[in-house]
Amino acid sequence: MQRAGLLLCATLLIGCGDDSSSEWTVGPATGDGGQDAPSADAAEEESPEASAADASSDAPPQEDAPTEDAPDAAGELQGFIGSPCSSAADCKYAEAVCVTNGAVNGLCSLACTTSCPDQDGHPVTSCVEPSQVPEATSLPEGLCVSRCNFGPYPATGCREGYGCVKAARPGDPTTVRWVCVPNKSSDLPACYTELAARGVAFEPTVMKDESPNTHPNLTCHVIDPLYVESPVHGVRLESGGKETKRVLGSCRMVNALVSTADDLKPLDVIAIQHMGTYNCRVIAGTDKLSEHASGDAIDFGGFELAGGAVYTVVDDWIHDDDTPSTAGGKFLYEAAHRWYDQHIWNIILTPEYNSAHDNHFHVDMTDGSHFLGFTSGHYLGPNVYGD
Repeated sequence: MQRAGLLLCATLLIGCGDDSSSEWTVGPATGDGGQDAPSADAAEEESPEASAADASSDAPPQEDAPTEDAPDAAGELQGFIGSPCSSAADCKYAEAVCVTNGAVNGLCSLACTTSCPDQDGHPVTSCVEPSQVPEATSLPEGLCVSRCNFGPYPATGCREGYGCVKAARPGDPTTVRWVCVPNKSSDLPACYTELAARGVAFEPTVMKDESPNTHPNLTCHVIDPLYVESPVHGVRLESGGKETKRVLGSCRMVNALVSTADDLKPLDVIAIQHMGTYNCRVIAGTDKLSEHASGDAIDFGGFELAGGAVYTVVDDWIHDDDTPSTAGGKFLYEAAHRWYDQHIWNIILTPEYNSAHDNHFHVDMTDGSHFLGFTSGHYLGPNVYGD
């Protein structure tokens, strides 16, 4: 059965979902907000272990989000795993199976034991235990289903009549994904539901805990992880000069990112240049986990405006100036203060925090904090320097 799935991946020249992976860091995180009071010496420089290599070794590369195929009149994607069907002929891939017994409007599937193929224009897929769809009696070892995705299905993440639930891979209870299955009620965390209500396209995911390479006694754990899809409310997410279609982070961090996009869009911002989100590491020079290790932080390197202007932290931030006179300096200074005043981010570190932040704003969701460092020796909120 598994051979059929692998042949299909090769034939269609498409990726395969559930390739024994956990999840992936989106570029190296270059800074970190100090929990409570890291000293200036315990600054945000990336520790020797802080690199993309510190992401889980079984993690897939950050992939572009699928572009949607034209849906049918009911708004449902057609022709691939997870799509409706009345017979296997409606499922446009080799060795397709159409589950009609008990599956609302039919379910395009495929026999599997570990992985399933993916295809552009459709949600990522997963191989799940047959008990998840007991009606699929012709697939006793496992069957392919689509993962939940609030892009094509903004109300619930799934087709009508299907619920978004956690399901394990056959014979591997440790590999779990959020998937769409028929005749079940969704069991989503409140944060996912709130984010969906904001009209954000995202795919909820499940991440295995891991530890930094040099600190095996520490555990990186992300609460309610997800991939948010670019653009966010009309604002692109970019890294390394190109759009990052999917960005990994905690749900509460992504909610703050959406609020940031909402704040910037009226100023004609069309793109946020970021430098990393999740990274399982410690703060350099300390034994404390970075906020990036919980997916609760993101680093902003610059902002592109519709008129062509690009304001970057490294080029446009004016040091030790409460009233910057340049357009870029004023934009950055005022943005940081708005995010502080609106409580969008709990920690906002500018280049004034230390030299490790000369090229980016570090923003995060550190519990119990409300801090902005904006000029040398001047800050708003509790002094995270501890002096």
